[in-house]
Amino acid sequence: MMLRPKRRFLWVIAGGTLVLTAAKQADDLFEISKNLEIFHAAYKEVNAHYVDDLKPGEMMKKGLDAMLSGLDPYTVFYSEAQAEEALIDREGEYSGVGCQVEVRNGYPVVTEIYGGFAFAKADVRPGDIIRQINGRDLKGLSRDAVGNLLRGGAGTSLNLRIDRMGKTIDKQITREEIRVKNVPYFGMIDGRTGYIKLNQFGENCAAEVRNALLELKKNPGMQSLVLDLRWNGGGLLQEAVEIVNLFVPRDQLVVSTKGRAGGLNRDFRTANAPLDLQLPLAVLVNHRSASASEIVSGTLQDLDRAVVVGRNSFGKGLVQNTFPLPYRTQLKVTTAKYYTPSGRCIQLLDYSKRNSDGSAGSIPDSQRRAFRTRNGRTVLDGGGVKPDLVVDDTWNKGIYKLLNDRRIFFEYANRYRNTYDSIPPAARFRLSETELNAFNEMAADSLSAWWSEQLRKQSKQALGDEALPLADGARVRSDFMRRLREEQKGLLYQLEAEIARRYYFENAGYEKGLNEDPDVRQAMGLLQDSARYNRILGR
Repeated sequence: MMLRPKRRFLWVIAGGTLVLTAAKQADDLFEISKNLEIFHAAYKEVNAHYVDDLKPGEMMKKGLDAMLSGLDPYTVFYSEAQAEEALIDREGEYSGVGCQVEVRNGYPVVTEIYGGFAFAKADVRPGDIIRQINGRDLKGLSRDAVGNLLRGGAGTSLNLRIDRMGKTIDKQITREEIRVKNVPYFGMIDGRTGYIKLNQFGENCAAEVRNALLELKKNPGMQSLVLDLRWNGGGLLQEAVEIVNLFVPRDQLVVSTKGRAGGLNRDFRTANAPLDLQLPLAVLVNHRSASASEIVSGTLQDLDRAVVVGRNSFGKGLVQNTFPLPYRTQLKVTTAKYYTPSGRCIQLLDYSKRNSDGSAGSIPDSQRRAFRTRNGRTVLDGGGVKPDLVVDDTWNKGIYKLLNDRRIFFEYANRYRNTYDSIPPAARFRLSETELNAFNEMAADSLSAWWSEQLRKQSKQALGDEALPLADGARVRSDFMRRLREEQKGLLYQLEAEIARRYYFENAGYEKGLNEDPDVRQAMGLLQDSARYNRILGR
């Protein structure tokens, strides 16, 4: 009998909450309306009275970007061109020519060619400078603007004028449907270890990984698998869930999302029968493995289903949704955080503070909370996925970093491709000693010239017209030559892989270089040592 008054009291409390909520919503709507009116009035007056001509579209874009900059780095406004680029990233399909470009010294330079598509068929090569498209000079155009000119309906054509090592070449290109593979390469590293490279979590990527794994399992000697998520910036959450499902049972919690709006609080569980529950598995990550990559690596780590190898991941534990706006623009908004099965969120504690290469850097353990994997191992939140086996980042420091930053591998490979019409199949390709010496000479010249220029700038900045004379250039060059020879084996691996890509495209880089890749070698060694593998997983 005492229940009815209690129920009435609860209803009154609930009704009061509804009244307060409605009042707060009304206040919020008034604030929004008021400030939109102020913004419109200010924009109108500036546009009417400012001393110089204005570009309304650019001005509004800057205003939107500034407004969103106070939130997080992933809540962004997309112009029409940017929205199309984002769609390509998500779906991996568009009509165009099949390439990547960067703007250098005012003109777009081809940096990557996708095999089998329009640019590859027309023998456009990495390093080619695109001077004109359909007679339009491209000097000063942004990468997005160049991309818009290159894309177009399948079957339409464009006229290209390129500069290849000082030689002008005209080409007519026919655009076609481009489908960028999520899995650009898979194969056997040796007789026992399979390898799958996943570049992005676009549509159908789980099916691509599944098909690759089924093909690899046809090898009777296959005993383990390396799943490479390095440089994978993420993508679709559901695809990540389905990839985890390949290795764990049905109805296993993979990830939970929690947001301010109640409808965003969801648990994502595996829905299908797994493909393989026993295959020893290593997942490769680095500082550019983000978002969906961290769901896969973090969840498999939490479930003690795989060892994670490499370097600390990016640290992005946020979920975004994209909302359409007028005139084919879009707004991408962070709507939730995600949590792996142990309960941890791998979002970097302070995403405004990263290393220069974008990595999460070192986060004191005292600032991170501890969680437990299925077998009782300790894992931490707040700073990305920490590998079970950390591998020294050889390729991102020292002489290797200088050669990559100065694009010396890239330039030598371009020069080689423009000198030799063909090379043996990638797996058998070897540089001769003469060719390797030619690379060393080119690299030493380039690096010593760069070093002298840095010294000159520093001296001039400090002393002005009284700048000190430069150090002995010959000695600097000799020091660089010595360093190049000391690291010859590692440099040779990178250089041969880069050259092979010029002839056989992206697959060749993997075919040529996997056996020398330090992360892959460490993963293989661990997978082939079952006692150590099980010990790391707490079995």
